[in-house]
Amino acid sequence: MNLRDGEYTMTKDLITATALAIGLLVVTIPAGAQVELPDPVYQVSMRASYEPETHHIEGSKRIRWRNTSSVPIDELQFHLYLNAFANDRSTFMVGSGGQLRGVKIPKEGWGWIEVESMRLAYGTDLVEAGIVAEEEGADPFRRPFSAGVPGEPKPIDLDDRPDLKLVEEFIQPDDGNEEDRTVARYPLPKPIQPGEWIELDIEFAAQMPRIFARTGRHGDFVLGGQWFPKIGVFEDAGDRGREEPGWNAHQFHANSEFFADFGDWDVRLTLPSRYAGKIGATGRLIEETIDGDTVTAHFAQPSVHDFAWTASPDFIVIEDHFDPDTDVPFEKTERWAEVLGVPESELRLQPVDLTLLIQPAHLAQAERYLEAVKVALWGYGLPLGAYPWDTMTMVDPPRGAMGAGGMEYPTFITLGTHPVLNLPGFDKVLAAESVTVHEFGHNFFQGMIASNEFEESWMDEGINSFYEMKIMDESYKYMIQLFGITASSADLDRMQLGNGHYSDPIVTPAWAFRSGGSYGLNSYARPAVTLQHLENIMGESQFARAMRRFFQTWRFRHPSTEDFEQIILNGADSDMSWFLEQAFHTDRTLDYRIRSARSTRHKDPRGWFWDEDGQKTLLGVADRHELETEDDAEIEDTDSDDDQELYRTEVVVERRGEFIHPVTVNLKFEDGETLRYDWDGRTRWRKFVEIRPSKLCAAIVDPDNLMVLDVDPLNNSYRLDLNNKNGVKIMSHLIFWLQNIFQLTAMVG
Repeated sequence: MNLRDGEYTMTKDLITATALAIGLLVVTIPAGAQVELPDPVYQVSMRASYEPETHHIEGSKRIRWRNTSSVPIDELQFHLYLNAFANDRSTFMVGSGGQLRGVKIPKEGWGWIEVESMRLAYGTDLVEAGIVAEEEGADPFRRPFSAGVPGEPKPIDLDDRPDLKLVEEFIQPDDGNEEDRTVARYPLPKPIQPGEWIELDIEFAAQMPRIFARTGRHGDFVLGGQWFPKIGVFEDAGDRGREEPGWNAHQFHANSEFFADFGDWDVRLTLPSRYAGKIGATGRLIEETIDGDTVTAHFAQPSVHDFAWTASPDFIVIEDHFDPDTDVPFEKTERWAEVLGVPESELRLQPVDLTLLIQPAHLAQAERYLEAVKVALWGYGLPLGAYPWDTMTMVDPPRGAMGAGGMEYPTFITLGTHPVLNLPGFDKVLAAESVTVHEFGHNFFQGMIASNEFEESWMDEGINSFYEMKIMDESYKYMIQLFGITASSADLDRMQLGNGHYSDPIVTPAWAFRSGGSYGLNSYARPAVTLQHLENIMGESQFARAMRRFFQTWRFRHPSTEDFEQIILNGADSDMSWFLEQAFHTDRTLDYRIRSARSTRHKDPRGWFWDEDGQKTLLGVADRHELETEDDAEIEDTDSDDDQELYRTEVVVERRGEFIHPVTVNLKFEDGETLRYDWDGRTRWRKFVEIRPSKLCAAIVDPDNLMVLDVDPLNNSYRLDLNNKNGVKIMSHLIFWLQNIFQLTAMVG
């Protein structure tokens, strides 16, 4: 690990910017990598300057974009995300009420973005003008189009190139809010035919907002997320179940994130020279040069769907390295090879260069961040597949800028902690580790599994939260150890289910949930617990193999819930459609309980009885009336004769929720014998009756603890020796920690 305390020195042995940029932008398989990177839908060369005193960005962007669909395209659509912060009438501000994840927008903290010009040329135009070679025009993505010498690509010199700014139109496809300017369309002078491409020269300006929701500035700290005009996704018929081809470009909502295609990026950022050595971004730093009172950092990264950056003179820069030969525990590789049924060589991971940009106040937690990201690299990589890029930059925001924390971008994540977590005792609250694992995991789910976060937020947040839960529990066991209370990541996720009175199904567009709380629950904890439940009923090996197949089938593509479910159905030994439908597509609650239980002395028979020969005999006396109670989980013991040998046991199991699920019921008796029953759970209740020479000791629903979606596990059993005070104690602990969960997860995106 190499620590630089802020002194900046120019590196003398850098490879020339041109050679390295070309090497990075050409789509190849890096040495030692196991993953073939995707063909880009676009290539971007961008230059931007940031002025901290005015918080202003001036940028120029060249993008070469290809029509990968089967139909002509007669317009382009771009996201202008920063306009969400332009005023209090934008869709984002109306939906959020001016706050996100517990952070309110500062006064006078507005931001915006404007396209100043957008000039275009078609591939055929460029070939005819001799600007692009004919063979390149046939397949422009075989080689990069960045500058041949360091600096900005020269403007395309064609007469009468149309400026699409003149036909710019802001659209509101989701809610019709005319004050929202986060999506714009640009009609084209002629359609782009299938397989054809265009080049655009875009000039843009942006005002960075004060940080409260992911992006912006605070003092000298700046975080550039969704800060440039970003082209939408054009979907063909059949993509993610789409019936007709068209643009998928949603407005920026308070409860939504993003969706984009994969491309190659070459970006130069210019800031005042006091930021030298303290600039981080998506991809690898190619070169950093100082020119007078400014510094320019050049970054390049192929095969990602976004580009973010940060800078702060206060950063302490820590460099480290993930070496799979030393940082992956051998026993973990061995175990996953057995679970997945693959040779250990197939689980080989690749080295990654790590950069941590940390605040001085948090320096004591640097090792915790770095350890956690290494755990995440093998925690996701072994069961799913290798992290395919060779860098990872981690950003620790300052106090006052925590709205930028807990967010994910390709090869670039933002974290978050507090100095109090340095103190003895509080260092067992693993907020730093949890946010690191979670945000790194987004480089798998949505960084590679590029689902549509607008329409199916559970597919990245929920699946990622599931793996975060598994990794944290396997590697750290407890998320919280404080004041004698311990809680695992799984405990915290399960507690968030509350009473199970869900407002919405998991599969709901992000902006269509009833509230921000419903969005959070159904995007994070509920799908994470649902996947844990699914793993329990499928079995670890079967589930793990299906998830690996899903990941390796759909990485660098745009899967839907239906695609996920199809792979689960194909990978399961039995039909799982009953579970998938209820768990993901309804708001049903799962809750089975012991409704009543009793053991009474089994009396000798009384009355007239007939034998095999038809002879009747009067036995005993007439049976007395017995009043049965319906009180929950009541044990009625009328035994007054210690010599009585037989007992009649009756247990009623009830389905309280609408989620229908097969259940197992165990009846344990005082003589040590246990009887096990399987019930399909379809009717509202079922009574189990046994006559045995021993009284009931305990009745348990789901004795194997498979049904983690059951919202009230405390009503799943009755034991004769149960101390009711324990239940009160447990509930008081749950209430206490529920108040803390949201503070811990508020920083997670």
